[in-house]
Amino acid sequence: MSKTSTVAIAVIAAILSGGVAFAHPQIQASDPAAGATTTSPKQIRITFNEVVIPKFSGIEITDKTGRTITIGKSQIDPANKKLLVVPVKEELSPGEYKIDWHAVSDDTHRVKGTYTFSVTR
Repeated sequence: MSKTSTVAIAVIAAILSGGVAFAHPQIQASDPAAGATTTSPKQIRITFNEVVIPKFSGIEITDKTGRTITIGKSQIDPANKKLLVVPVKEELSPGEYKIDWHAVSDDTHRVKGTYTFSVTR
């Protein structure tokens, strides 16, 4: 087998085995963090591993009864386009809250996830 054939086979194998991956936004950090106990937040801040498009990215917050919490418009921090910032428009009572998030990056793939945090007095 020639050297060129060997290289071509290696490249094809890498492509077919997932060696070439398409990136999707993934959470790097959040505030409040998953599982955290905190006072009522004024905003939810989620940092992704890549730039997200605020028009197509956001969150929904629900309390333990399933009631949706009022939030503001999703925005990107001007200093860090990987940071999604969502204002919380109401004071959260003590208890557990669920955040359902979704994000779209420049590659146009939509990803989503869920995490919880708790509020104390």
